Amino acid sequence: MKLIETEQLKKMEASKLREEMADAKAELFKVAFEVKNGQSKNSHLVRDYKKYIARIQTILKSQK
Repeated sequence: MKLIETEQLKKMEASKLREEMADAKAELFKVAFEVKNGQSKNSHLVRDYKKYIARIQTILKSQK
């Protein structure tokens, strides 16, 4: 999954943002599981996905 830039996120509709957030949460779960089991060394992705989800939540709140 490729993370979308903030400017593009701001242009998206709320329903699309919710879908994007659900996808990001699923990907975060997968990456965190792989890191904890030692299958992946990309532990930096956990932080990146958490920030991405927070960014989407902030944009959703500002659209209301």
